[in-house]
Amino acid sequence: MATLRSDVIIPEVFESYVNEETTKKDAFLASGVVQPMAQLNASEDGGDFVNVPFWNANLNSTFKVLTDSTSLVPEKITADKQVAAVLHRGDAFEARDLAALAAGSDPLKAVGTKLASYIAHERQKDLLNTLAGVFGDLSALNAGNTAFSDLAVDALAGDTRTALSPGHIAKAKAKLGDQGGKLTSICVHSNVFYDLLERKMVDFVLATDTNASATASGGSIAAAYGGEGTVPKYCGLNVIVSDDVTTKGSGASTVYATYLFANGSVGSGQQAGLKTEFDRDILAKSDAMSFDLHYIYHPIGSKWAVTTANPTASQLSTVTNWSKVYETKNIGIVRVSNLSNMD
Repeated sequence: MATLRSDVIIPEVFESYVNEETTKKDAFLASGVVQPMAQLNASEDGGDFVNVPFWNANLNSTFKVLTDSTSLVPEKITADKQVAAVLHRGDAFEARDLAALAAGSDPLKAVGTKLASYIAHERQKDLLNTLAGVFGDLSALNAGNTAFSDLAVDALAGDTRTALSPGHIAKAKAKLGDQGGKLTSICVHSNVFYDLLERKMVDFVLATDTNASATASGGSIAAAYGGEGTVPKYCGLNVIVSDDVTTKGSGASTVYATYLFANGSVGSGQQAGLKTEFDRDILAKSDAMSFDLHYIYHPIGSKWAVTTANPTASQLSTVTNWSKVYETKNIGIVRVSNLSNMD
């Protein structure tokens, strides 16, 4: 029997390698922003949604003054749930023998080495589209109009936006009140990052001196700056860089979304892990590879509020598809809108 590509590339080994590399290259995973959440795994239940119920007790009231003339009035404990949508994603690649001969190398082999970065980048785009959905548009204050509008530091009418500054960070932390200290990471556009670099406001620290790994800088321009084994920090926050964050406008008036996160503020789960398949078309003299994965990236405290299954990028970023189910201080994501002096 002839030796096939699937005999040379062992799918199980290939999938394990790509999974490991994807984890390393996913900046949100590496920084601790995204953490696995057992309740979001849907491998046994199937379906397009995962429900995570929780008890909602009012613990923000004050002690009652006990007297011998009145009885205590019990507070209500109600039930609510987070709802997360499963994202079914995949892709396929094909290479003909003649193309490999002309190039002097195997195109399909190259796909294997780049697949982890591709998957990590696409998953980050899904997450950032989700954040665009829960926070809303950058053009105005979305008071009460979006799921996380209470956690957005946006410009009021007549305000002048400025480049990212410690003042933005202080206002963002203030959104969480005495819980503001739990914000540990910040995600910025590359223009915003390089603006901070030019103003000498970024510190590079050894990865061993922070909870984040050396791959905390990521997104679509992974490893474009910083030395091996170092993590960029701004105002004490681990920096993640991605050009996929929401922007609005152009030139010097471009407004950028900047996100601050607490560790574990985004939960991850999966319905089915990465699966790769290989095939040979002898008539076309070509090799093909396909892969699929079924996962969840879910902002803790939010709810996918519609019945739309397997949402697209556009549907993830639609504000009416999301609602908030946690109290504001129990959510670990804040957004600020700012300019960049690099425009």
